[in-house]
Amino acid sequence: MKWEVVIGLEVHVQLNTVSKIFSGASTAFGAEPNTQASAVELAFPGVLPVLNKAVVEKAIRPGLALGSKINQTNVFARKNYFYPDLPKGYQISQMELPIVEGGVLPILVGEEEKLVRLTRAHMEEDA
Repeated sequence: MKWEVVIGLEVHVQLNTVSKIFSGASTAFGAEPNTQASAVELAFPGVLPVLNKAVVEKAIRPGLALGSKINQTNVFARKNYFYPDLPKGYQISQMELPIVEGGVLPILVGEEEKLVRLTRAHMEEDA
């Protein structure tokens, strides 16, 4: 019997935008706790998230570089479970239809080129 080792990695990337994915609140590193939250993050009644155009543009770039399919339709969903640092109790994330699907990342292992296959890259708010 021959076995093949298959290893999957989940990698998180923080995009270098000046505001968050669904609000105009700052993303400045090192700020004091609770100083970069808006009514959207706090889920005040009547507020609605608005998608940050810069996030979308920066999410597409690696997909183009890796030969991925860039989906023209993107669907966001709520991930409802407890986040100690997200007062509204859910995270907005892509599940069924992410912005980027497929693609490959060529890497060198010694003298041999290997292809790391990308399954998906999706956008989500940082908890």
